[in-house]
Amino acid sequence: MQESAKSTIGFIESAISTTYPNDKEEKSEMDEYSFRRENDGQTKILIVDDEPKNIKTIEEMLAPDAYLFLAAGCGKDALDKAYSESPDLILLDDVMPEMNGVKVAGVLKEDSRTKDIPIILITELEGIKTRNLVSEAEVDDFVIKPIRAADLRARVKSMFRLRQYRDQLLIGTHFESLQDKGVIEPASAQIRPEKDVPVVLLVEDNQVDAEIVQRFLKDEPVRLVVAKTGEEALARIMSESVDLVLLDLLLPDMNGFEIFQTLKENENSRDTPIIIITSLSNLESKIMGLELGSDDFLVKPIVKAILLARIRGLLHKKARLDRLRSHYEDALKIATIDWLTGLYNHGHFKKFLELEIKRSLRQTYPIGLIILDVDDFKRYNDRLGHSAGDLILQEIGRAVRDAIRGIDLAARYGGDEFAIVLPYSDSRGAVRAAERIQQSIGSLEFAPAKDQGLAKTTTSIGIAAYPEDASTTEDLIMKADRMLYLAKKNGKNLLCVYGRDPVERP
Repeated sequence: MQESAKSTIGFIESAISTTYPNDKEEKSEMDEYSFRRENDGQTKILIVDDEPKNIKTIEEMLAPDAYLFLAAGCGKDALDKAYSESPDLILLDDVMPEMNGVKVAGVLKEDSRTKDIPIILITELEGIKTRNLVSEAEVDDFVIKPIRAADLRARVKSMFRLRQYRDQLLIGTHFESLQDKGVIEPASAQIRPEKDVPVVLLVEDNQVDAEIVQRFLKDEPVRLVVAKTGEEALARIMSESVDLVLLDLLLPDMNGFEIFQTLKENENSRDTPIIIITSLSNLESKIMGLELGSDDFLVKPIVKAILLARIRGLLHKKARLDRLRSHYEDALKIATIDWLTGLYNHGHFKKFLELEIKRSLRQTYPIGLIILDVDDFKRYNDRLGHSAGDLILQEIGRAVRDAIRGIDLAARYGGDEFAIVLPYSDSRGAVRAAERIQQSIGSLEFAPAKDQGLAKTTTSIGIAAYPEDASTTEDLIMKADRMLYLAKKNGKNLLCVYGRDPVERP
């Protein structure tokens, strides 16, 4: 999973740095991060406690997971280590002399260098004052003393589930800063609507317990939806967007673990945080829930301060994850989409064709390639101006997209040239697709061009196919391009197919 994420992020980093080479300040930040990421592979955890024996105990609990441990004995030492070492996670004891854990967390979250480092507060959570402090603390999670190794390991692993999105966070921040500076425009013209409040789904058949949770959440900025059965819960999640699930294990129609597994296997709900709630107090059930991948586990009777802290933390993570996904999608569009036509760009076309050829080697299917050029396009720019020329290219791009199948890929090859990859099509199939494209483009009418006495738009097309005409990506492109040149040379508005008579009129 991490290797896949690294390779995807590397591709986008390369695309961003290539597309915006003049943004030196942002590029240097990306380079510095890339260097740190590549040369600092081991996960670092900073343990902050004024008792050395407590630090040793925590290290022993987490030792099976092979983390690199850093230690700090006071708040000031913790701040210095956080600034100099950039740990991946901080385990922070609440009770320390001079500067307690809540204050240390507040300082770290206000500093740009450390604000994104996850913090787990270790606390006894005794008394109303302490509970209120924990509820208001700027921490990502907390563990209650006495610490159980299974609980601590599960919470640490839960924090590192977000690590796969860490690269995306940096790219999202980089992308957002470029937008703020006006260097780039958003890839989508539509602004994504923000939801009014997060939706929390409570799956609970006990009326009394449901009313307790409702009372606890009445002042929270959430919309609580209650489902009394597993079937009702699944129907809710599949029909509407849910930001967090509070899931009771004992339900009348199915086991809570069955619901959990169903949610995690479904694409629409696999990233939705889930807190398992049950009256079962045995450790086995608790560990089972955490090992399955639940984000938290609460045992009845529920403590309000703990419930609110868990919900606030998980909703914050969910909102951040949604933003990361949005930034990632926008960055991916910037890296792969031609801004003018909305088709794929030249780089993505090459990658797609390479992958299709590798796939066809295993599955033995043909691939057709069309490269087309708009005849005498320079006339449009010269007589109508480049703005009108851009509008014509946009219409041509739309016509190309409308004339091909869903499995085909259309790209702007460069200037007024377009390329279309046709999986499962030999040269005959490619000819039929090319004829549809020529007809679609030929039927376009541009009022400004007509007023200037310009004829309807025509195209010249070159076609080659894999494996009948070529054995490599570059060879296939070269032969289709050679056929395009032949079509131009023989009078334009023509279609040339490799290996056939020099010119075919559609």
